[in-house]
Amino acid sequence: MRLVVKQAPDRIGGELAVPTSKYHAHRGLILASLAPGVSRLVGLSAAGHVRHTIAALRGLGVRVEVDGNDYVVHGGRYAPRRSEISVGSSGTTLYFLTGLASLAESPVTIVGQRYFQRRPIRPLLAALTQMGVELSAPTGCPPVAVTPRRPTGGRVSIKGTLSQWISGLLILAPFSTGPSVITVEGEFNERSYVDLTVRMMREFGLHVEVSPDGRRYEIEGNQQPHPATVTLPPDIGAAAFGLAATALHPSDVLFRGLPAAPATEVDHPEADLLQIVADMGLPMTADPATGMVRVRHDGIRLAPATVDCRSVPDMLPVLSVLGAVADGTTVFDNVAHVRLKESDRVAAMLQLNRMGARLEQEGEQLRCHGVDRLTGADLSSFNDHRVLMALAVAGTAAEGETRLTFPTAYRISYPRFPEEMGNIGLAMSVATGRATRPRREQAVPTPSKAAAVPIGTRLRRLAEQQPDGTAVIDAGIDGVERVLTWRELDEQVDRIAALLLDLGVAPGEPVAYQLPNQAEFVALALAVARIGAVSCPLMPMLRRRETTFMLAKSGARVLVVPREFRGRDYPAEIAELLAGEKTLAVEHVLVIGGTDVPGQKDFAAAVEAVTPDPAAIDRRRAAVEGPAQLLFTSGTSGEPKGVLHRMSTLTRAAAMEIRHLGLTVEDRVFVPSPLAHQTGFLYGMWVALVLGAPVILQPVWDGRTALALLRRHRGTFVQAATPFLSDLVDAVEQTGDEPTDLRIFVATGAAVPRGLAERATRTLGAAVCGAWGSTETCLGSLSAPGDEPAKTWGTDGRALRGIRLRVTDDEGNPLPSGQQGNFEVNGPCAFIGYLDRPEWTDEALTPDGWYRTGDLAVIDDSGYVRINGRVKDIVNRGGEKVPVAEIEQLLHTHPAVREAAVVAMPDPRLGERACLFAVAGEEFDLAEMRRFLDSRQVAKPYWPERLEKVPALPRNPTGKVQKFLLRDRIRQLIDTEDGS
Repeated sequence: MRLVVKQAPDRIGGELAVPTSKYHAHRGLILASLAPGVSRLVGLSAAGHVRHTIAALRGLGVRVEVDGNDYVVHGGRYAPRRSEISVGSSGTTLYFLTGLASLAESPVTIVGQRYFQRRPIRPLLAALTQMGVELSAPTGCPPVAVTPRRPTGGRVSIKGTLSQWISGLLILAPFSTGPSVITVEGEFNERSYVDLTVRMMREFGLHVEVSPDGRRYEIEGNQQPHPATVTLPPDIGAAAFGLAATALHPSDVLFRGLPAAPATEVDHPEADLLQIVADMGLPMTADPATGMVRVRHDGIRLAPATVDCRSVPDMLPVLSVLGAVADGTTVFDNVAHVRLKESDRVAAMLQLNRMGARLEQEGEQLRCHGVDRLTGADLSSFNDHRVLMALAVAGTAAEGETRLTFPTAYRISYPRFPEEMGNIGLAMSVATGRATRPRREQAVPTPSKAAAVPIGTRLRRLAEQQPDGTAVIDAGIDGVERVLTWRELDEQVDRIAALLLDLGVAPGEPVAYQLPNQAEFVALALAVARIGAVSCPLMPMLRRRETTFMLAKSGARVLVVPREFRGRDYPAEIAELLAGEKTLAVEHVLVIGGTDVPGQKDFAAAVEAVTPDPAAIDRRRAAVEGPAQLLFTSGTSGEPKGVLHRMSTLTRAAAMEIRHLGLTVEDRVFVPSPLAHQTGFLYGMWVALVLGAPVILQPVWDGRTALALLRRHRGTFVQAATPFLSDLVDAVEQTGDEPTDLRIFVATGAAVPRGLAERATRTLGAAVCGAWGSTETCLGSLSAPGDEPAKTWGTDGRALRGIRLRVTDDEGNPLPSGQQGNFEVNGPCAFIGYLDRPEWTDEALTPDGWYRTGDLAVIDDSGYVRINGRVKDIVNRGGEKVPVAEIEQLLHTHPAVREAAVVAMPDPRLGERACLFAVAGEEFDLAEMRRFLDSRQVAKPYWPERLEKVPALPRNPTGKVQKFLLRDRIRQLIDTEDGS
């Protein structure tokens, strides 16, 4: 779905109702819950986060009632109704109630929405522990188990990173058995929110002594709050979007509920916004009849401003919209903290450049150079309420139409946003789909029905139903594109099938081919399938050692290779190989592009020389339950294993992904991953065939070439490893071109770093979906475009329908959600077994038939998977397990780091320590890494203790980092150093 915003008419007008402040509502409700007796809060808030606070308080046994336009709160000691208290998706509720839960009569565990299990709150937990709160949070994230015991107070220090942490400590301190002194260290952001907490505490009779600089708070213990009646003021943060709209258009708008008063007299932590927009030239006057703010003008040119984001960090999104059209350059200072919000709001607002704006970010400063006009664009909101609303307001001033992802994110803070904008004449509506062109839907068969049809039969039907429709677009190894229709592809497949029959290929016999991504690969794979043989694709990059091993293991008699690819002479190499390996079964070598080597045949000539016998081919119709693919694992460690799959398994797996992602016949599948790997073979070529959609093949990876192909052929879907995603994003940023039809990028092979995922979502305008799969099981988990952003690319997805996932301990016992363990998969897409290695097959499966992936994972309450690395990749530092994946993800957010991999290095005292291999700029060294991790409050035992900078990380052809090579490298370095 998208929020569709249309350009506004020449003039807007009417009334806009400003909601009550959610900041006051949060604090008022919580303080009232602590005061024995009945308190009344005048004014209701519909903000989603406030509803989470109410629900959590009710879970703690507090009566919260709605009386007309008031909240009535019956306060007193917390008597929990249940052992788990959910704070929903509200960070404020989490930070405030975690400590206050210690005042309850019985133990409680603070939980939240699934992605809160990755929200680090170690500094807050450490400060609460200093204050005497007894709690347990092994991961430093929720869930947090809190023991009922009044805190003791004491001296507490806390970094000024988040105001809610400080506010949470302040609200708890009066209930300690002794006095507390809270000291704020480092950069102090959002002090105005802390000042609000202190003011509201005093309304309930709780006293705090504040130093002049706001960095030291002294609170006596054993204080007794009293009930109070508090009127909730208007929410300046919500009014900001209406004010911005009136700044962009000739207006006559009354802001009902927003009294006309100087900013210094407004009780709201974001009151500075009123002065900022006034300084930019917005004429806000007092309406004579109501005393409320009215904006009336016939068009203005805004003046630029300089904004210190430490005072109004949440206002950067909406103010950057005004700066984008101001007469000059608006400067936002100290933006680093703004990047730690629900999303990286600085990066998110750089999307204004896609609307014709001129924003640039450097260090802790964002500059907006004003432009004369904006144009509509497809943008991402990152499921961030303020980003969504700010970009929507910008869209009302843009020529054409603006479309925004996650169209209901506004509900978190301003549920009536679209209605209020509509009341003053701005058109916003929710629509489905991304593309502006109509999409022809297709009834995709269920996986079970799809799996019952041989893929060769599926091709026949496509050739009959849409003979002139595009089937294959081959970008060409030589740069010359070729296009095959479904009829041409079907005819070519019959000819190759006839050739294979002439060569005596039997049912179930492997046919090997070592080809790049080209049309012949597709036709050959389908011909092999049509006669019931087994495809054995070999990666083009493999050399003699690997090729010899795989040919010997498969027993293939037929081998197809290219004449030349990437400077290699394949006919000569194969001739030399066969001359030296007399035991190989290869009898027929077919060369695409011709050959001069005696005994080898030109593939095209051999195909043209046969006359297909449809009846003979039909008699060899493949059995869907028979073996169809022999694929050798990529060999990130040890000997490659020959994985056997049935045709039904492949087709079912493709149909399951199609259903999960909502793909249709209108999609166009782009395949940059090698077709000789399961990602390209199954989730590129095979998915396109099951869909009946065109497949676009790129033989040699290059980001700019990929971008050109996507644009020229309107590619909509791609599944590839993270490096492909990174290079594509670079290409878009370097050229300014966009893959306008791309809808979905499924990133496999490794978790996508959050910074890259956000950047890719913003830059590509597509959903970036995390996934987990293996050669043996196909895809096990996959996110989807409709999932919340933290799930879409912040996890490895959720189980596809029909797949079961679990996490077990080392004894094989299933573990509950939220606990890390051995990741296991069970489903209808499992392999037949390892070729000629039944003992390996037995070892890979549990006694009850689940596949042991070898990965460590956590599955949250909603079923989303987070892979934390391979079992063998764990760093065991003196018994402390280093969270390798978490550290890698965090280091990826450093601006100088492009790639990061943490591996174990031997240590005589601790057994192992962590070593970081990084592709990074000159400014990134060991000292900078330590400073960075310290600033992110990472426990020191988790810090890598050695840094090796490399030009690139070793990867297999599908993009997986070969950590066994890195472990070997660091062992060799240490051995050399010890020897010297």
